[in-house]
Amino acid sequence: MSLKNREMQNRIRDAHRAIDRSFPEHLESCRAFLRQPSISATGEGIQETARLVGSRIEALGGRVELAGTPEFPLVYGRIDAGTPRTLIIYGMYDVQPAEEKGWKSPPFAAEIRRLPGLGECVVARGAVNSKGALSGMFNALACLKETGGLPLNLIFTIEGEEEIGSPHFDAFIREHRQELQGDGMAEFDFSQGLDGLVAMHLGLKGIVYLNLVCRRGKKGGPVDTAEHGSVSAWVSSPVWRLIHALSLLTDRRENIRIPGLASRIAPLSRTDSHLLKVLAGRFDEKSFLKEMRSLGFKYDLHGYELLKKGLYWPVVNINGFHAGYGGPGSKTILPRKAAAKVDIRFGPDLEPQEVIDNFRDFLNLNGFEDIEITVLDSYSWSKTEYREPLVQKMLGAYRTHGFEPEVWPMATWGAPYFAFSRTLGLPVVSGGLGHGGRMHAANEYMTVQGLKDLEKFVATFLHLVAQAPPAPVSSD
Repeated sequence: MSLKNREMQNRIRDAHRAIDRSFPEHLESCRAFLRQPSISATGEGIQETARLVGSRIEALGGRVELAGTPEFPLVYGRIDAGTPRTLIIYGMYDVQPAEEKGWKSPPFAAEIRRLPGLGECVVARGAVNSKGALSGMFNALACLKETGGLPLNLIFTIEGEEEIGSPHFDAFIREHRQELQGDGMAEFDFSQGLDGLVAMHLGLKGIVYLNLVCRRGKKGGPVDTAEHGSVSAWVSSPVWRLIHALSLLTDRRENIRIPGLASRIAPLSRTDSHLLKVLAGRFDEKSFLKEMRSLGFKYDLHGYELLKKGLYWPVVNINGFHAGYGGPGSKTILPRKAAAKVDIRFGPDLEPQEVIDNFRDFLNLNGFEDIEITVLDSYSWSKTEYREPLVQKMLGAYRTHGFEPEVWPMATWGAPYFAFSRTLGLPVVSGGLGHGGRMHAANEYMTVQGLKDLEKFVATFLHLVAQAPPAPVSSD
């Protein structure tokens, strides 16, 4: 081992020991952060949380600007460590509303509870998505500063609008593109499943989220108010009309039927096909279904073909449908309006506006030109190649901690990573140790041990990134 590598290993060891010593305080700091609501859908606590995030950067010696909009500040910060390498950190401090029934403790109480099969966990909205990991990262940075200083320069872009589609994020990145130069972007997250295996994703599908409304008019439905249900003998129903329109979008297996989308599947590169075959060899279908709290797959496929279908084919999902009376007992009415919220997820070779235009054309072609379409939010797709040095650094961090991650060439969830990978042309990685679950649901949680594991992973990864990049990896 060279002297330089020995020094790095010593610094990583010192940071890990500091995390162990300080972890009781770290846990309480994280719980305090989770107790602060930051619901972007309503705006509750957003500005207060942005200031808390800014104060964490300032405590590390960084400069902070609250950019974006006054209502939803984007925390833009810099720490100059005087080193040749710079990493951009992306994060989100906003969370989903916490109105679900069945919480075992108040969603912003951040109580520590022992959950079956998991041990001690922090139960709170934002625990896993994604304030818990964000707080853990700042805890790790504090220990790095304490034990020899940060090993590289950091740029922070921490937003408070991710859960509502990041409407101002790409514009901010474009406006500051000359300042946002570095070795790549990283986001830290709890990436271990219930089985302890680590998943690492190299790409994300794009998404458009639409609101559809069918209401009064020549195509049918009462003009001013809902009418008595007996009127349906003579007047058509906007509810049925919207149902018929939605039924055209997919077949019974939910394969998308929209021309221009169904046939636009990006071919897999040789590297991605190889990664997918390796992944298929390790893929445990039962564990995967258990993680998703489901009993079976909607496709009659297995292994490589199942993974390929899920990761690369576009998909239409109905998030909600609202019409008419839903109260107790019976009330016979003919509603004047029906509405549905729909998201469409898609891979490389498609862009959000193409998806929107094809969707509108498809409804028009089938006689549903009266259905109103509002685009609520959209993301483009993101992709980083396996051979990128930053990807290899993250793989090295996992291996340092004794894990060989499952490498997924794509993922089905969305985030504004495209602003870095495509607008700035930078490699993007996300990951970390630790487990959490039930995001967007009651009793969202992260394990207490997982928080400590993530903090140590952050310290290891940043030290590895600070070193010279490895030789390019073969795409074979």
